[in-house]
Amino acid sequence: MALFGDGITFEPLTGDDLDDIAGLAADAWYSPDGLGDMTSAAMEGTWLDDSERDRVARLMATDEIAAYLQEMTWGVKALLKGRMVGVIVTHGTHTSAETAEHFGHVGAEARKRAEELLTAARERAEHPDNIEPTEPIYLDEIRATKEMRAEADLGSIPRILLLVVSAEARGHGLGKRLINRALDHFRRHGAERYWLVTDTDCDWTFYEHLGLERLADRPGMVPGAPEHYFVYGGRA
Repeated sequence: MALFGDGITFEPLTGDDLDDIAGLAADAWYSPDGLGDMTSAAMEGTWLDDSERDRVARLMATDEIAAYLQEMTWGVKALLKGRMVGVIVTHGTHTSAETAEHFGHVGAEARKRAEELLTAARERAEHPDNIEPTEPIYLDEIRATKEMRAEADLGSIPRILLLVVSAEARGHGLGKRLINRALDHFRRHGAERYWLVTDTDCDWTFYEHLGLERLADRPGMVPGAPEHYFVYGGRA
């Protein structure tokens, strides 16, 4: 199915795209209206107005996206009339210490600012001492990913780190088009296989419809985490 008259264009990601990617992630993963609300555990026991909740969600999303961009070796954005509606990020064809350092700093700063807002909100609540701060949920995914990667013996096989499509663009084949671009990139660099991590807060059946094989799974271990994480693998 063509997307909006097939007005989609694709461009390489740049360092200036972080805010737009974080916006996609905030809408998809950190909003009650998205695929999963990853802010719920962190915001428990806080007293936040709507603008503050949106700000915390955006900072949490920025922290997570920065963690992916630390490892990015290739990425493409999908644009509709100049507006980002999808993105894919991969790792495995080269490394960049400078990129890792930059986005590590960006993520740490976003996390610090989110924690400051949440701490202030808990201090306004009636019983602030009853709620323990929660660590970012993506750190739970990182732990699960390390275990699953070892179990599936994936070694240096390249990985799709991030795939996000805006709500308006879902169901039009954009996710598959982004993945196909990543596969072209992998093949140009001689890769025969690839893998990715998804979870039960995402449309994980999408990857099975593409013919990928589930290689490993782990339960979520922290408050607010998805019920399960999955590793899927396929041929490039």
